[in-house]
Amino acid sequence: MTRLTLREASRLISSRSSAMTKSTGGYQFEAAELQTPDLTPVLEAQIAALRAVSELLRAQLTDTRMECDRWRQRAERLALPPPTPVAEPLRRRRRRWWQPAW
Repeated sequence: MTRLTLREASRLISSRSSAMTKSTGGYQFEAAELQTPDLTPVLEAQIAALRAVSELLRAQLTDTRMECDRWRQRAERLALPPPTPVAEPLRRRRRRWWQPAW
């Protein structure tokens, strides 16, 4: 399916049309010029192709999620346990000569 820019489409229409201007400022076209080609088969083929791409992407997403779950399980299995807190020894308070003993 070819794509046209607006300028190309307007040139194509103006070169093909035998439009007559109306007194109201509009245009009057012949019925044969207004008929468009039947694009149904082309659109159906595009829809089928998009559905196939959608199915492929969905399958890839499922595979990626499964792989992510496997890596997560492996990481959880190999993860180190949290370090045990080490009790700090009690610090003796340093007494200065002018302070009373406790």
